[in-house]
Parts: sequence; C-alpha cells; structure tokens
Amino acid sequence: AAHGARVQYSVFEVTLPTKKAVQQLRGTLRKLIDRDEDQIRLYPLPATVLNELVILGDRRLEERADFWIV
Repeated sequence: AAHGARVQYSVFEVTLPTKKAVQQLRGTLRKLIDRDEDQIRLYPLPATVLNELVILGDRRLEERADFWIV
C-alpha cells in the first residue's frame, strides 16, 4: 500500500516513484470506494512543479489514529 500525508480533511499528498505504483494505488482505491457516494481525484505533478512547492504557515501535519491512509 502507498502512504501519504493528510494535508486537509480529505486531501492527501502521496509521492509515488513509478507509473506502476500509481496504477496499483488506483486499483486499490477503486476497490475501496463506494462509486455512488465517493470521488477520488489524482492530480499528477511533474518533479519540476514539486520543486516549486510553497507552503505558507508553520502548522505540522499530524498523524491521527481515526482514519486510514491507503
């Protein structure tokens, strides 16, 4: 399973090393969601864009025990 950091209530950052890893995550998520109630959006970002990431504020991401990161 891939793991990501929870950025907001329903927003996670996940870094995947290969296209195969992306496909595996997509397959796993397809099995977990309720297609009528849920929606997951994957936004691929090239490394050049990630190198320009700007974070405003000092709040740290926190791990919580009441949710799963897949």
